[in-house]
Amino acid sequence: MLITETTLARLAGERSYARGVAYFESGAVAELDEARERIRARVVGGEEYDVVIRAERGALAHSCTCPVGESGEFCKHAVAAGLAWLASREGGDDESTPDSGDAVRRHLESMDKRALVSLILSLAEDDAELRGRLESRALGGAAKADIAAIKALIRKALAVHGFVDYRGMRRLVARAHSVLELLGDLVRRGNAGTAAEAAEYALRLGLSSYENTDDSGGGFGEALRQLAAVHLDARKRAPGDSAALAKTLFELFLRDHWGFFRFEDYAPLLGAPGLARFRKLAETAWAKVPARTPDDRRSGFDIGHFKISSLMEAIARWDGDIERLIEIKGRDLTTAHAFLGIAEILDQAGRADEALAWAGRGHEAFRDEQHEPLLDYLVSAYARCGRDADALALAWDRFRRWPGLGAYQRLKKCAGRGKDWPAWRAKALAQIREVSVRESRADRGSIWRLTGNSLLVEIFLWEGDADAALIEAMAGGCTEHLWLQLAQALEAGRPEEAASIYQARIEPIVARTGNRAYDEAAALIARVKSLMRRTGRERDYAAWLDVLRSRHKAKRNFIARIERLG
Repeated sequence: MLITETTLARLAGERSYARGVAYFESGAVAELDEARERIRARVVGGEEYDVVIRAERGALAHSCTCPVGESGEFCKHAVAAGLAWLASREGGDDESTPDSGDAVRRHLESMDKRALVSLILSLAEDDAELRGRLESRALGGAAKADIAAIKALIRKALAVHGFVDYRGMRRLVARAHSVLELLGDLVRRGNAGTAAEAAEYALRLGLSSYENTDDSGGGFGEALRQLAAVHLDARKRAPGDSAALAKTLFELFLRDHWGFFRFEDYAPLLGAPGLARFRKLAETAWAKVPARTPDDRRSGFDIGHFKISSLMEAIARWDGDIERLIEIKGRDLTTAHAFLGIAEILDQAGRADEALAWAGRGHEAFRDEQHEPLLDYLVSAYARCGRDADALALAWDRFRRWPGLGAYQRLKKCAGRGKDWPAWRAKALAQIREVSVRESRADRGSIWRLTGNSLLVEIFLWEGDADAALIEAMAGGCTEHLWLQLAQALEAGRPEEAASIYQARIEPIVARTGNRAYDEAAALIARVKSLMRRTGRERDYAAWLDVLRSRHKAKRNFIARIERLG
C-alpha cells in the first residue's frame, strides 16, 4: 500500500504533517472519492481546496489547489486527504476493496428511473456547476430550441461581476464548458442557426468578461477559442443574412483583442454583399483614425487603433491590394517595426529598391533606438545589392552603440565577406573592454559592473574557445546562466574545473527552496558526481555530498532527491 502514515509524514515534513492531522481530526475532509488508483478529496479550511493523490510509477503523486500545493509541496490538505482515506479502509482488506467508481455505477444502474432523476435533481440543488450542465443538456436536447432560455443560461454562465481572481477561474471555466456542450448539442441536432446566434451572444459576453479575469492558467482563453471555433462551424452550416453577419462579425472583431477570430476564415461566408458591408463599416471607422509619424512614438499603444488597422490590413490582403496595404500600414509609423513591415511587403512583391528605401527611412527615424529585426533586414539588403561597405558600417555602428552577441555575430558576417574579420574582431573586443572599464568606473549600478565580463564570456563560448571564456569569467565574473554554460563547455576537456563551477552554483539554488529549485540542484549534483568519478575523486565527492546533506537535512524534499541519486 503506497499511502501510509509514515509516507505522508515523510513527504509533508513534521510541521505540515501535524497540521494535516489536525485538519483530518477536525473533519475538514468534506468529500472523498476513490477510482482507478487515485483519490480525490475536497478539504475545507479557510477556503475549499481540491486534492488529488494518485499512484504514479510506484510512487505517490499529488496536487492541491492551495498555494503550497500549487508550488509542488505535499501540503497539509493532502495529508488530511491521505489520512481520511486510511481511516475509510480501517477494518478492511485494501487489496480486495472494490473501486468506488464501479460500485457507484452498479448502484445507479440498479435504481428506478424516477428515483435516479430525483437523486440527480436533489444533488443539483446544492451544486451550481452540476445544475448548469444539466440545464445546458436539457436546452440542447429540446425538440424546439428556445433562444431566450438559451441566452439566459449563457448570461448566467459567462457574465462576471467585478474581477475574477485565479482561484475563482475554475468555476468560470466549468460554466464556459457547459455553454460549449449546449452549443455542440444544438449543432449536432441540426439547429446550427440557433447555435450561431447563441455563440455570438456568448462571445460578446465572454470577451467582455475576459478583460476582468486572471486567466493565467489559460483555461478560459482556451474555452473562448473553442467557442469561436463552434461559431465558425455553425456559420458555415447556417450563414444567414450576409449583411447582418457582416455587422455582427465587425463588432466581434473589434471586441477581440486577443486574436480568437481571423477575417480570412469568415470572408468566404460573407459573399460579395457581406464583404461590401464589412468594408463599409471598416472604412467608416478607419476614416476616424489619425495618421501618426515617428514623432508621435511617445503617444503610447492604442488598442482601438491597432484593431481597426489590423482589420483594414486583413481586408487589403484578402483583396490582394498591395498599394492599399502599404497605405494602411503607413498610417502609423510610430515604430521601427512598421517600416520593416512595409519593406518586407515591397520585397515580396519584387520591388527591392522601394523596400530598401523604406528600411533606410526607418533606420534614420529610429537610429538612437534598438531595432534588431529592421537592422538585420537593412544589412542583408545592402549585402544583396553589393553595398558591402554600407552593410559593414551599419553593423559597426550598431555594435558600437549597443554591444552584444547578436551585434558581434552580425559584424563578423559583414566583415567576413571582405576577409577583414581578424582586424575587426580585435577592434570589437577592444571596444568591449574599453566600454566595460569606463562604464564600471563611472557608475556602480552600470550593467557592465553588474554582469562583469559576461559579454566576453558569451562571445568566446560562441566561438568555441572555452579556455578563453574561463579566463574572462575568473577575471571579471559573469552571469549565473553563463557560468553553467561555461561548465558544460569545459566538461570534455577540463572536468575538474567544470565540477568546481557546478558545486559553487548549488548552494544558491537550494536556498531558493521549492521542488523546482531542488530538481535543478539535484541535476547539477548528478553532473558533479559523473565528473568526479571520471577524475578518480569518488571519495572527495562522497565527503562533499555528506557536508551538503548535513547542511540541508531539514529540507526533506531536497534530501529525498539526493538519496535517489544513489
